[in-house]
Amino acid sequence: MRIRSEIHVSVGTSVFLTLLSLTATVNCHSFETVYSWKEIDFNFPNDSIRQEYTASGDYIQKNNAPVGINIWRNKLFVTVPRWKKGVPANLNYIDLSQTENIEMSPALTPYPDWDTNDIHSSSSNAIVSIFRVRVDKCNRLWGLDTGIDDIVGDNNVVAPPTLIVIDLTTDKIIRRYPLKDSDQKADSFFADMVVDVEADSCDNAYAYISDLGGYGLVVYSWAENNSWRVSHNYFYFDPLQGDYNVNGINFQWTDGIFGLSLSEKQQPLGYKTLYFHAMSGITEFEVSTIILKNETTATSSNNYYDFEVAGIKGELTQGPSCVIDTETGIDYFTHVNRNGIGCWDTSVKLTPDTFHILAEDAEKLRFPNDLAIRSENRKLYVLADNFAEFLNLDISLRETNYVITAASLDTLANECKCQSY
Repeated sequence: MRIRSEIHVSVGTSVFLTLLSLTATVNCHSFETVYSWKEIDFNFPNDSIRQEYTASGDYIQKNNAPVGINIWRNKLFVTVPRWKKGVPANLNYIDLSQTENIEMSPALTPYPDWDTNDIHSSSSNAIVSIFRVRVDKCNRLWGLDTGIDDIVGDNNVVAPPTLIVIDLTTDKIIRRYPLKDSDQKADSFFADMVVDVEADSCDNAYAYISDLGGYGLVVYSWAENNSWRVSHNYFYFDPLQGDYNVNGINFQWTDGIFGLSLSEKQQPLGYKTLYFHAMSGITEFEVSTIILKNETTATSSNNYYDFEVAGIKGELTQGPSCVIDTETGIDYFTHVNRNGIGCWDTSVKLTPDTFHILAEDAEKLRFPNDLAIRSENRKLYVLADNFAEFLNLDISLRETNYVITAASLDTLANECKCQSY
């Protein structure tokens, strides 16, 4: 997300929050709290190291806000970008088998280890600041490291933007790919990606990476170990949809293409559809991966008609993340202006009438930032992180600021489909 914004906090914020928490709830019973925190803590190797980090300013607890989640088996990955000083570990996980239904506010464990997350180490291979991580069908974890520490402060560039891929079966980084200069613009800010691969052809993988600040899409080919930047008018923000009011905090963002979701293979050609939208926008767009995988076609100045408008979601549906449940074809979305979660059955035309709000809650879903699907229990997980308050004000340590909820995908699918016809 771009950090240049005008912030206005209403005088009646506390009253607004109270009223909103009482009234803005739609089917929220579907989402149950899995974890919640007032502040984020970490599993330091020992108390001595914790004290060293605290004394040096490398750990300032209130400056740590989770932004991204994903799940592989019993690991719930949580990213804590280095927005401010004092973030000791960017990439972390929670062991679901040891904490779910047992510990409500578990400490985060750095992944793959502490050393890899230590940006002050002599190693040049430290993970600096990944926003979203995605797990592919080949047991690999993908993330785009922006390489920046203290983003809203000193904006310290530690490393160039780099694609990092980790083998989850060995916990080893198996590929680092620094983006090319031609992949970036002066205002580039890479925040999300999806991975296109099948389990029987792991070397034929592609990553699609959204650039919300430079208004572009970067395609990476695993087999070619090469990347190319795609440009299109649909990657820009909607100037009428950049005004936000989140829990009494008013601000303006100009974020372009952000949320990405990928369909299953479609016949007869066997390619997939990439759905995408701007953070500051309420329109969903689509493009076939047959276009994106061909560098010549994707980067052509004549690619305008290769992209299509999928439809409009409706008012106040701006949000960063989306994910498709490939078993049902339902696309799920986060909505920060509504503190809500929405859905669209991709088998029908997208309109405000076929797009549905599944839940709104100013406490459990306060600024829903990311989504993840866990196939083992068929649940949709939501990370809400009170981000508007974290970024623009000092968070209150007297209240819950970060919440992970989950809901049954089968229940959500029934609610979504019954409203779509």
